[in-house]
Amino acid sequence: MKNYILLIVMAVMVSCSDQLELYPETNLTEGNYYNTEDELLLAANDVYRQLCRIYDANGIPDLYGERFSDNACVIFTDGANSYTEDIVLHQIKSDNGTILTAWRTAYNAISIINDILDRLENTSVSFSSDELLNRIKAEALFVRSLIYYNLIQAFGDVPFPLKVVSVSESYSYLREDKKEIYSHIISDLLSCKEHLPEVYQGKDIGRITTYAASSILAKIYLTIGEKDLAKIELKRIVDSGKYSLDSNNDGVVDVKDYEYLFLPDTKNCRESILEIQYLSGVDNVNAQHQNQYTPFLWSFHLPGSSETFRGGGKNTPSKDLISEYEENDPRKEISIIFGYQDEGANIWVDHPYTNKFYDPNWQNPGQNFEIIRYADILLLYSEVTGDASYLNQVRARVGLSPFGSDLYPKNYNTLALAVEHERRVELAFEFHRFFDLVRNGRALEVFNGKGFNLSENDIQFPIPLVEIDINPALNQNPGY
Repeated sequence: MKNYILLIVMAVMVSCSDQLELYPETNLTEGNYYNTEDELLLAANDVYRQLCRIYDANGIPDLYGERFSDNACVIFTDGANSYTEDIVLHQIKSDNGTILTAWRTAYNAISIINDILDRLENTSVSFSSDELLNRIKAEALFVRSLIYYNLIQAFGDVPFPLKVVSVSESYSYLREDKKEIYSHIISDLLSCKEHLPEVYQGKDIGRITTYAASSILAKIYLTIGEKDLAKIELKRIVDSGKYSLDSNNDGVVDVKDYEYLFLPDTKNCRESILEIQYLSGVDNVNAQHQNQYTPFLWSFHLPGSSETFRGGGKNTPSKDLISEYEENDPRKEISIIFGYQDEGANIWVDHPYTNKFYDPNWQNPGQNFEIIRYADILLLYSEVTGDASYLNQVRARVGLSPFGSDLYPKNYNTLALAVEHERRVELAFEFHRFFDLVRNGRALEVFNGKGFNLSENDIQFPIPLVEIDINPALNQNPGY
């Protein structure tokens, strides 16, 4: 673990402007900061920068949720390493550098958050209200809990530091039983629910709400088999009346709302429960999904642009995913671009890539990224209640026939399969697919049915070899 679960002397400070969008870097140090309420609030805002890093391209949710799933394939890469290809093909080795970076990013974020929480717990600064202090503590606890949830899903038992630790102390943090970690983060999230508001106004729009806490609680409960508890949290969100599939707020729920979700300028719309607040043109906080997910090529044009573009070649939509869309499903064309103009060879190349992150400002895109949106919640609610009406709301928005009708695809002949199908096409490349398959115990069945030969050992990432070299007391996952 070494430096990656340790105290970061001073996190890069972030600030808020309209809709929580400005993140200026500073030269502040812990020696000249943390002396006023405003300074502590700025420090606490750094938890949002950590979300940006965790949910960007190459973070654990991306690597595990999409590249590890049957949504992604590899057509060609830069040839520098096989890390992405190994993840997609389930041929991972413990020295995979991409997974190592994601692991370290996660623990670096946890270290920063632990430092922030320590400062808030032990400050001598008098806050203007206990409500404000409790809220920003809850925001930090929420983000830490979410990071641990992703770590557990990807790695199983993981080190679980909850405080700032020294170098010598770090070696004592070995892998903790995930059941114990779940118990702790559930407790934290239940506390968050009580201290986070339902909505924000003005410059605070985009911050974490009580319903975001309920959403993650529901996902954790479903993961550990507590279906009834998940139902309570999901019902709370559905019954709140705070969210709608009418994302563009024009009074009509239709396919235009699905398109609207992924426009570059769409931020914190009516469907959004929690999204990453990226900002165009700002180092370290501008979205990298488009740059990473377009084809790896030095010279091609994006649709509607005359600028020469270079992409990263990651998360190419698989043929399997493309065939999952029903023939008349408009989400297919909204979600996927099916080729590009190779300027070097002056030819059109049939090479699909995701359209959800298309931003004409490709060099420094600022498009937000949805972590939780209302369609996700409705589909989960349909799953836990056995009530197809919530699933059918999502399908109706894009003009598709309801589950149970004669026109509904016969190969999804149970509600469970129907929800799984709908979540795959509705939420494609939003980091849900492999989480869903593992949560429902379907990962091995699905992948082995498609020609893989996977065992239980293959549905988790290895603990990075470098971390075990640093601390040999860390044990490795079976099979690695």
